[in-house]
Amino acid sequence: MNKSIFKTAFAISLLIVLSVAGILSFHNSITDRVNPFIVRQTSYAQVSKGAQQYRNVNAYSPKTKQKVLLKKVGGYDPSGQYISIQHKGQYVKSIKYISRKQFMKAKG
Repeated sequence: MNKSIFKTAFAISLLIVLSVAGILSFHNSITDRVNPFIVRQTSYAQVSKGAQQYRNVNAYSPKTKQKVLLKKVGGYDPSGQYISIQHKGQYVKSIKYISRKQFMKAKG
């Protein structure tokens, strides 16, 4: 009877380890939202006017001095061209439309 408890505990432990490894290895908006190893950051991007859904946005992070490719960003102002994005990996928490002057200052 002890062997069956040991096998069940081992199977559950293995399932938990594989689940955590899966969450940490795949990067999309759902897994990045719950991944504790990805930090929230603010990045800046120039987007096309006239759209509210942006795909493959090349954003610049002044904190890390690197470009970040965000696969999907939703907007709300089709006349805006520059945005500030609060995100955690691919998970976009919020965006804010900013002026060209603010964008250039952030970009450095």
